[in-house]
Amino acid sequence: MVNKNTSGPVRRVCADILGDDAVDLEILEVSLGIQRIAKSKGDRDGMLIKAAFVALGCAVEDYRAESGVKHPEYDSFVEWLANNEKPQETEKSTHVAAVGHFLDSHAQTEE
Repeated sequence: MVNKNTSGPVRRVCADILGDDAVDLEILEVSLGIQRIAKSKGDRDGMLIKAAFVALGCAVEDYRAESGVKHPEYDSFVEWLANNEKPQETEKSTHVAAVGHFLDSHAQTEE
């Protein structure tokens, strides 16, 4: 994986991604160039998760700034993500919508 942390807390994140969501993840990996620079599947997964955490952190900050809610509830936040498309950013928001779809479909399967 990327930047292995051996000195602090460790949290393992595992998920089986199937069907269209798996295809969406492959497309994201290719568009970000992850497959060219990663040495293994574990490195690819680590890089993808790292990018996802950075993007999620930015989205949470945007949500906080827009809503004034310091600690958003999951359902409200995911709904905001799904509906937060801006007309001038249609092409960029397509990828955000794919991530929102991914989050929605996994939230439903975990309930």
